[in-house]
Amino acid sequence: MSHFLSGASARRVVESVQKLERSLRTAGLPLFVARLPVCWLCWYYCRMLDQKIARMKRIAGKFDRWGPTIREISPAAQEKLEMLDLDRSMRTDIEYTKSTMLELRDYCIDIGRMFEQLGYESAALKRRQQLFMEILDLSCASASRMQDALTRHDDAVLAMLRAQADAAAAQAARA
Repeated sequence: MSHFLSGASARRVVESVQKLERSLRTAGLPLFVARLPVCWLCWYYCRMLDQKIARMKRIAGKFDRWGPTIREISPAAQEKLEMLDLDRSMRTDIEYTKSTMLELRDYCIDIGRMFEQLGYESAALKRRQQLFMEILDLSCASASRMQDALTRHDDAVLAMLRAQADAAAAQAARA
């Protein structure tokens, strides 16, 4: 239940569900019974979105907690050299996380399209998709703020280190 479908996978699911629905209708079952596989699939995606929403809320919470901490530490940069991100790995990791969140957003949209192709509309699924995309957008914005805070912190630390190096060089030149 942890993975969204890619575009190609969604097309295969649509084709399979449509084929199953046609088979059930051809067998003489009423339309509401023939539509049960689509209903089940929608229920499945609603449960999956519930799990992803909970996970994204936890990730968003981490970004929301870390960002202010970094901003709080920045004024005391001289005491926090251990946070210096010279190789930009923290910012790169955050960027990768944002990229993954944007991919999840695209998959969520693909799932909506898949149900449209199936001619199935679910208010519950649409509400979950909307909430999921809102959380993703908020998480990406929070992650960007955190990246900015890291950049400002590193700039402050590097400026302090340059000033110390300049002062040491000036003192050495006087000696």
